Amino acid sequence: RNHLRCLRHDRTAMNNPNKSAFRGLSNFIAEIRECKTPENEKRRIDKELGNIRKKFKEAGKLSDYDKKKYVWKIMYIHMLGYDIDFGHMEALNLITCEKFSEKQVGYMACSLLLNETSEFLRLVINSVRKDIVENKNELIQSLALSTVANIGSQKIA
Repeated sequence: RNHLRCLRHDRTAMNNPNKSAFRGLSNFIAEIRECKTPENEKRRIDKELGNIRKKFKEAGKLSDYDKKKYVWKIMYIHMLGYDIDFGHMEALNLITCEKFSEKQVGYMACSLLLNETSEFLRLVINSVRKDIVENKNELIQSLALSTVANIGSQKIA
C-alpha cells in the first residue's frame, strides 16, 4: 500500500505543476527552455552538472528526495543529447532501495543511461534478478522487467 501512496503522490504532482514534487527539477527545465542560444544552454547545463557532481561526492548527506531529483536532472540532460559520464552508480543505488519511488527512478535511469556494453551492467543484472525473483511486489517486478527489455543484452539473457 505504501508504494501505491507514493505513486499516487508522484502522479498528482506531475499532473499539477504548481505542486511539483521536484521543484528544483521543474525550475531547471524552465531555465533550459528559456535559454536563447545553444551556448547559453550548454553553459547552464555545465553549471548544473558541476553542481550535481559536487552533491554526489557528498552522497552521505543527500536526502532521498535530492538523490532522485539529481538523477532526474541527469536523465533530462542526457535526453537533450549531452554526454553523461557519471551518476550511473547513484542510479544503481536507487534500484537497491526499498521504496517504490526510488526504484522507479533508478530503473528508469539505468534503462536510459546504460547500454549492453556498460561496465555497470553486471550490477544491474544482480538487482534485476533479485527484484524479479525475491520481490513479491508486481509493480517492482514490472520495473525490473522493463529495464531488461530496454537494455537488451546477451548478458541479461
